[in-house]
Amino acid sequence: MSVVKAVCERRDGRRLVYTGVDEGGELRDCAACGSEVAVDPQADAVLHVERE
Repeated sequence: MSVVKAVCERRDGRRLVYTGVDEGGELRDCAACGSEVAVDPQADAVLHVERE
């Protein structure tokens, strides 16, 4: 399990920390804005998922 630190640009750059992230990555809810995010510990990145 990994820790990934990120910033939510949708909420004025609020800093977030995701703990216990699976090594293969996972989908979670953004704690700042409530949107779905993809958390990737290998890339140390968090990206908002856009739905169509």
